[in-house]
Amino acid sequence: MSSSAPPGGLTSTLPITAAPPGPPRARVAWLTAVAVVLIALNLRLGISSASALLEALRTDLALPSAVAALLPALPTLCFAAAGAGTGALARRAGAERAVLLALAALTAGLAIRAVPAVWALLAGTALGMSGLALCNVLLPTLVRTHFPGRTGLLTGVYTTTLALGAAAASAVSVPLARALGSPSLGLAVWAVPALAALMMWAAVRARAPRGVKTAAGVPGERISLRAVARTRAGVLVTAYFGLQALNAYAVVGWLPSLLSGQGMSEGAAGAVLAVTQAVGIPVSFAVLAVAKGPGRLRGAFVGVSLAMLAGFTGLLVAPVALPMVWAVLVGLGMCSFPLVLAVIAQSGGSPAETTALSTLAQSLGYLLAALGPLAVGLLHGATGGWTAPMAALLVTAAAQLVVGVLLSRRP
Repeated sequence: MSSSAPPGGLTSTLPITAAPPGPPRARVAWLTAVAVVLIALNLRLGISSASALLEALRTDLALPSAVAALLPALPTLCFAAAGAGTGALARRAGAERAVLLALAALTAGLAIRAVPAVWALLAGTALGMSGLALCNVLLPTLVRTHFPGRTGLLTGVYTTTLALGAAAASAVSVPLARALGSPSLGLAVWAVPALAALMMWAAVRARAPRGVKTAAGVPGERISLRAVARTRAGVLVTAYFGLQALNAYAVVGWLPSLLSGQGMSEGAAGAVLAVTQAVGIPVSFAVLAVAKGPGRLRGAFVGVSLAMLAGFTGLLVAPVALPMVWAVLVGLGMCSFPLVLAVIAQSGGSPAETTALSTLAQSLGYLLAALGPLAVGLLHGATGGWTAPMAALLVTAAAQLVVGVLLSRRP
């Protein structure tokens, strides 16, 4: 897949913009790469830890059913709301400063969740996930701006690191909360790596050459989201991003509860969730490596979607019979995330256009994705079982397959 001809023909329909600035000087390039990886490590820690501890939080904080259904959906709602304003913030403050503010919000939000109260849980989640939303949108732009010749490599590195962080949080949050004596403290401890990322990114900004600024923050370089939404790439990337995120966040939000309801211990259920996320660590690079060229890209989209369909079928029919097999299949399906990020990072004629596509895909896409964990929670509450939620997810996984095939075709 060539960056000069991305799927959907985005560059043929958007106005030509100024060329992006050159990469940072060699003395800060490695520091920047490390900072990007550290930011990526934090992108799912606060989400996966809340999912693994959901049942413990329900007991410890006496969460009402409505709050328990809202909590897994809250991250995607925040991603949609905060992500929509990312482009304007990046133009005003610059992408690097916007990321610094986002990391500060993430750190503060996760720390607030140490207070064992429902209001602190919801307020801290809203603040922290809003910070994550900014990072989600801007990371592809930062990669393209600072490493224009290595977008595929850096995308693979940070999506792999993201999966590593998600798996680690899923696996250790329950035992960590027990050791600390509180599920609220088990959530708040993840503010520590967020603070480390904040300090690292501040160091990058302090050492960057004066005058270097991402194109997303260049005054006057405005890309209309409506213009992007009228392109084939804008429509298909947004639809695919939303469907894959809907399926992934439904899994992350509710898989431990599904398995616990079938008699599995909370720790074992968290370990199964960790496997679904750990699969992406070795597989993300492989998927991106083979998905070069429209034919291979189509095969990659089809492969990950079929794996998701198979995993969901297993969870519907016999969830605790072969839980690790279903976890691996679902984990393979969740490798659709680095695929769509690679398409975004290589689309557009400038970092500003990449930011516009990323903003559109992630704001509207996460709004669609919020329906996943919310609908699963409501269907489970209404029926008292998991058949209806899993059947609904089979439908969305099939829709993801169709959109992926369309996205991989050149116009």
